[in-house]
Amino acid sequence: MAKYSRELKIFIANRYLFGGSSYLLSKEYSISSRQIRDWAQVVTLHGDNAFVPLPHLRFATARFEALKLIPTNGWSPGQTSAVLNLISPGILSVWLGRYNKLGFSGLEYRQRGKLAMKPSRTTLVRSDDEKSLEELKEEVAYLRAENAVLKKLEELKQLSDNKQRKNVSRFSSEKAASLKILTRCNKACKKCLLLPC
Repeated sequence: MAKYSRELKIFIANRYLFGGSSYLLSKEYSISSRQIRDWAQVVTLHGDNAFVPLPHLRFATARFEALKLIPTNGWSPGQTSAVLNLISPGILSVWLGRYNKLGFSGLEYRQRGKLAMKPSRTTLVRSDDEKSLEELKEEVAYLRAENAVLKKLEELKQLSDNKQRKNVSRFSSEKAASLKILTRCNKACKKCLLLPC
């Protein structure tokens, strides 16, 4: 994701173009004044279409042609990136470095971000007739172990439920006994609240 949104770049560039000082804008937005002037140059050339990513520049041939514009026209990388409407003027330096290091193949588009998950390995399900005796024994052992684990989980769940029922019934019987005491006491006696008369 870009550090600054397209809208913010255009907004700041327009403020600069309509008489704002790049120095004051850089202080206000904590962005270098050089960066603001670069953005203004792109907005001057492309208007509302400034900083729109160009899909054709994902191809190595288009990137190579973009690099050739620098010496051919005598432009700086900043001017070239402004003319080509690149997101960042530094991208030309990156492409040039890759081209010098790896040649034309260094200009190939590389996907950014995490790699896609590998598809899970699917095992072929064979019928029991096709399996060997050893495979069938392993499968039976696995299923028995799985069954034992499930039974143990069910048993633990029942024990937990029984404990909760006992606690609830014990609590409710204690509550009932205290209510009996209060009702007997409150019938005719006003001197004691908890003790039966």
